[in-house]
Amino acid sequence: MHLLTPFLTVAIICRLLPLTAQPTSGAPITPTMGVRNLLSIRLADPVIQVPSKILLKWELASVKRGGYVNLERAAFQEGPFEVIAVIRQDSVESNFTDEQPMKGKNFYRLNWVLEDGTRHVSNTVQANLAGDMTCKFYPNPVDNVLIVRSEQPLDLILSDGNGKVRINLKLQAGLQTVDVSSLDKGLYIITLTQAESGRKITEKLIKN
Repeated sequence: MHLLTPFLTVAIICRLLPLTAQPTSGAPITPTMGVRNLLSIRLADPVIQVPSKILLKWELASVKRGGYVNLERAAFQEGPFEVIAVIRQDSVESNFTDEQPMKGKNFYRLNWVLEDGTRHVSNTVQANLAGDMTCKFYPNPVDNVLIVRSEQPLDLILSDGNGKVRINLKLQAGLQTVDVSSLDKGLYIITLTQAESGRKITEKLIKN
């Protein structure tokens, strides 16, 4: 009986080892899966400089994978974002100065496009630029006629929720009216750009 005990012990161990070595079902989840890996590219908090400039700095996990970075900006945290610079990545750390940021809130993010087409989107950072443009529009919500007042000539762009431009006008300085009666009810994005200074504001406009 004493001779059988070691053999029984070995048999039990051999029977258990294949069970513990069985792979789990499904593909393993790794940090590199997906295209929105925030650890691959990090955008630092922006620095507001005088006169009215915003310095942005970022760091990549590595530049060995090549590609380029789209620097994107929006007036709202949820977008829509527009590309304001395309920068080839030759080093881990890079920076860019936004020479003409929008009045008020500016939201920035980076879109790192690798040579194989993979994309990595960074965190979103915010910079608030003080100072008012010498223009305004009202009423908001609007029914049929939008009033725009400015001390400089303006470019006015009105886009719908899908980003489609519905109205694109050049306005003179002073008090101007814009007919919006043909627009459907809903939410729009209005962008006013001063022709002389290049300053820009982007706001939400509700059409009744």
